[in-house]
Amino acid sequence: MKAGASQATTMGFSTLDGLVMSTRCGAIDPGVLLHLLQERKLSPNELADLLYERSGLLGVSGISGNMQTLLASKDAAATRAVDLFVYRVGREIGSLAAAIGGLDTLVFTAGIGEHAPVIRQRICETVGWLGVALDKELNANNKELASTGDSRVDVLVIAVDAERAVAAELLNFEAG
Repeated sequence: MKAGASQATTMGFSTLDGLVMSTRCGAIDPGVLLHLLQERKLSPNELADLLYERSGLLGVSGISGNMQTLLASKDAAATRAVDLFVYRVGREIGSLAAAIGGLDTLVFTAGIGEHAPVIRQRICETVGWLGVALDKELNANNKELASTGDSRVDVLVIAVDAERAVAAELLNFEAG
């Protein structure tokens, strides 16, 4: 966001695009889809099931789509899935920062953002070149402001309240 208005997003037409998620693939080369349809002979329904339900962290790890489960695992496939997630988030942050000409605040929210301090730390290390400096103690204790005092970028951990957001949207819709 820039001046309170959205400038860019990692999302696309559907919930499949963007970041790799628990069971959804995230951004994928269209050639993979063609291969699955033509060479592997998947039906459109089988392809949809694969992309929405059996890909993402689950598909990469073969273990789980749950980040806490993957972090607790000693399996190399779990490590690969976590590494992929951190890499993709770092890459997307770089892209979004380029789209808006810099970064002054980095916000972590929702499941992984709120509940995985080690992932926040790894992501912040990945984008340290943007001036992100995470305070390890504040981060470990899930404090709302988790950046160091000399960080050029504020790092926030904000709890999501989906029910409140939906209620606010409904009230705005009804008022309009």
